[in-house]
Amino acid sequence: MVRGLVAVRGLVAVRHHGAVSSHRIVTGPEDLEGGWFVIDDEVEHLEDVDWQRPRRGQPAVPDAERTVLRAGAHTFTVGDTVQLAEGTVLDTGFRDAVRRYWRTSIVTVVSTLAFLLLHLVHVGWLDDGGAVGRRIVLAAATVPIVLVVLALWSVLTRSPHGKVTRAMAGWRMRGDYDRQRGDAAS
Repeated sequence: MVRGLVAVRGLVAVRHHGAVSSHRIVTGPEDLEGGWFVIDDEVEHLEDVDWQRPRRGQPAVPDAERTVLRAGAHTFTVGDTVQLAEGTVLDTGFRDAVRRYWRTSIVTVVSTLAFLLLHLVHVGWLDDGGAVGRRIVLAAATVPIVLVVLALWSVLTRSPHGKVTRAMAGWRMRGDYDRQRGDAAS
């Protein structure tokens, strides 16, 4: 049950069962660009927000008359209300975004290096199985190495305020996160 509603410059604070959550009314790309929002129960960092381009065969529409925005896989209409991520939800979303961004690169590099390093080690019993058997054993031995590195990396990035997490976020993602945390605190 909504008990109170306050709107100031595109921001809406909604009091729901005693808790206050902030929402933003979409009026243009600047309302979403660089923000952290709760969309479909997941925290999303929206970048490269722009007006949706007309489809083939449709006439061009001036920016002032457009009503649909595109941010990656998400589509928004002018007048939509989106929930801002705040507090621990924002912190967890930031940390998870950094992990998602780097996970594939870390797995690719570590698995390749582990496989190559293990391939250089010559163990007699491995040579008895032939070239195919050796590669299968080396690939299987690579998996625990990758899992240990991912576990160590998860420990290093457990805090959204930690040096490793913030460094891996890059200046843009870190700046958007800091700005939204500052806006939520004020």
